[in-house]
Amino acid sequence: MPKHSKARCRFAMAEGASIIRWKNQLPHVVAIGLFSTVFPVHAAIVQVGVDAFASDLPSGVQLIPNSDGIPATRVAVASRSVNTVAGDASSHAQAQADALVGTIKAKADAAVAANQYVIGRGSGATSIASMGGSILLAGPAAPGPATFTALLDGLYHVSTGLLPADNRVALHYEFEVGNSPRMQGDLLEFASGAFSIPFTWTQIVQSGDSIPFDFILRLDARALDGIADLDASNTFKVTGIDLPPGYVFTSDAQGFLSQFNSTPSAPSVPEPATWMLLLPGLAAAVVKRVRSRPLGLAGRLPASPC
Repeated sequence: MPKHSKARCRFAMAEGASIIRWKNQLPHVVAIGLFSTVFPVHAAIVQVGVDAFASDLPSGVQLIPNSDGIPATRVAVASRSVNTVAGDASSHAQAQADALVGTIKAKADAAVAANQYVIGRGSGATSIASMGGSILLAGPAAPGPATFTALLDGLYHVSTGLLPADNRVALHYEFEVGNSPRMQGDLLEFASGAFSIPFTWTQIVQSGDSIPFDFILRLDARALDGIADLDASNTFKVTGIDLPPGYVFTSDAQGFLSQFNSTPSAPSVPEPATWMLLLPGLAAAVVKRVRSRPLGLAGRLPASPC
């Protein structure tokens, strides 16, 4: 039996979610039904949900919500994408989770083709994705330290509206691995830029340990008189699993991280002691090479330009 086990909750988005409320913090989608579903930690489970809405009452187009139904829940891979257009307002949301390689990708875009806010015109998008699973360790009897790393990075572009908060993007993330604390945070931006958030956790492991992973990512974009794009499709991903010597891991029954490939390590540089062992051989090779060459200079100097 795995030595670590705990239940995780997942989200679900009800159809018809459409209104975003902003209060100088991470936006919340109202009119969304949230309920919890418990999945066993050893199962590779992913879930994604998207919502996009747009309204342009000055053009005679009422609020159009589009959530593409309930979230998609899959054993290993799931994706959703949705677009909404209402007059001069439009929005797009997409989310993808792949537990086989350990990645989450998401985008949320909102745009209004106007240079000033008009009551009844606006757009917004929300993308949510979660991923969980576990790996089983096998190795020598002696325990040792293991380091697990992940990375969340991406770009955002927000045009300046009539008021600074007219167009904005927000991001919420959560990550947990092994017996780590829950690492989470929020990003709220009114301009353009990039973000890169690394995660590192080291703990002592032993053969037979089950190491759970848990990811949650939410993106929101809101536009009243311009553009608001948040792109995390560069990915929220597992980047490294550094186990003690002699240890290996196997995926859970649903294949969590079964296609994971960590970045190859850089070629090793010999230690000083190794160089001392190599020097006599290098010197002998150089002497042999010099003795085998002709002593005359003819043919070894560049030709005279004269």
